Amino acid sequence: MNMEWLTILAPIIAAAIYYFAFYNKPNDDHWRKLPTLPEYLAAHPECRTTDDENARCYHCQSDKVIFQPLSCHEDPRYKHFCFSCKRTLFRSNSIL
Repeated sequence: MNMEWLTILAPIIAAAIYYFAFYNKPNDDHWRKLPTLPEYLAAHPECRTTDDENARCYHCQSDKVIFQPLSCHEDPRYKHFCFSCKRTLFRSNSIL
C-alpha cells in the first residue's frame, strides 16, 4: 500500500517543485517583460557587436555582457546583464 502512494505522490511532488523552482509567476512575468535580443538591438542599434548572440550595454557601453539562468542551472530562460553596471538588458532561451 505504501509503495502505491509513493508512485502516485512522487510525480505530483516533482511537478510542484518544478513549477515553483522554474516557472513561478513573478519570476516568469519579470523575465517576459525583458526585451529579446532583436528587440533590444532595435531600441539600441549602437549596441550591436560582431557577436550575433550578444550586445553591448546601452547604459555604460561595456561589452562585458554575461548571462545567467533565471532560477537555477537547469532553467532554459536566461537573463543577460552588464557585468560592469549590473543592469539587466535582455532575455533569451537556451538553445539546447
